[in-house]
Formats: sequence, C-alpha cells, structure tokens
Amino acid sequence: MRRDVIIIKDPEVAKLFADETRRNILNILRHNECSTTDLAKTLEKSHSSIIHHLNLLKEVGLVQETRTEKVRNLVQTYYQSTSKRFIISYTLSESLGDVVDIIHPTKNMIQEILEGLGTFGIEVVEENREEAAELVGRFLRRHQMAFEETIEHQVEPLNMRRHSQRGIIQLLTRIRLLDDQEYNDTVKGLRAILIPLAKEGVKE
Repeated sequence: MRRDVIIIKDPEVAKLFADETRRNILNILRHNECSTTDLAKTLEKSHSSIIHHLNLLKEVGLVQETRTEKVRNLVQTYYQSTSKRFIISYTLSESLGDVVDIIHPTKNMIQEILEGLGTFGIEVVEENREEAAELVGRFLRRHQMAFEETIEHQVEPLNMRRHSQRGIIQLLTRIRLLDDQEYNDTVKGLRAILIPLAKEGVKE
C-alpha cells in the first residue's frame, strides 16, 4: 500500500536525504512511475549511478519496484516512491545537524518568520528577539510533533482531493494541540510579545 505521508525517524534513513541526486529521484518518483532509463535521462546521470541510489532507497523502504517491461531484448524495471510525501521527524533535529538543515531548516525558518512579521506591521525589537525566536522554535516543534502523531494514527490512504486531505490533517492536528499544555503556554508567550506590537502597527 502506498502511503500519503511517511515520517522519517531513523537517523540513518534521514541521512540518505542529504544527497541531492537521491532527493531528486524521490521527488520524481513521488509523482511518476519511472524506469532507470527514465531517471538517468531526466537527471543526466549514468545508469550505474541511478541503480546505486535506487538500491539504497529500496533497502530502507523509500522506493519500491512496481512492474517490469521488456524493451527489445532488455527487461526494464519501473519504480515508484512508497509515499507521496516524506517528512524528517522533529526528533532528529539535534542528532543530524547539517543534514536536517537541508531538509528541515528550522533555524533559517525561525529567522525568516521573525523578519516576515514586519510585513504585518510587527517589528520584534532586539531585546525581545531572542525570546521570540525561542518561542517560535518551540511553537514549530510542538506543532510538528502533533502533526506527526496525527499521521501515525492514519490507518488507510485518504482517497480525496489534496486540499481536503490537508484540511482533515490540520483539523486533527489542531484538536490534538488543544491538550498540549506546552504548546498553549508557548502561544500565550508569543501573544504577549507579538499582539501588542501588532496593535501599535495598526495605530500608526
């Protein structure tokens, strides 16, 4: 059965995503069923290189063989990813270091969020910036944790439009967060810093 989402919690599996070619292969196979010939042409790589990467991905369950087809005197094997989407678990953020920054750029995301708040008239002053960054990081981690727990409780594929799939997952994730005291405390802390700034922006 092909999954909608797979959460990667094994650090050795997550490290495979550090390679650009493997990420490109997975991205293609998430959308299309392809042979080694197809992948080699698309990525401009040798067959031996593609086969090497496919074997690594197949060994850890990220890719699967779907069918074979005889072309002239050769038998071509076709592949597809085992999930429509792969997410590196928040639990690996410390143990993987730079690898996670490639896949899940939490530090960069936090800084971009703080800078982006300016477009809503919210300028976080320097004295509050460190606390705000910590709270935003905690907010993202708790939200990601609830999202992963929601996904892990899925028992069968969601056979509906992508927009509706996201709506269901968001709904269940937010309901789960209502019982997360750390998340609620974090939101209160963010409100204390950001809402007064937002009101000041409106007055101006």
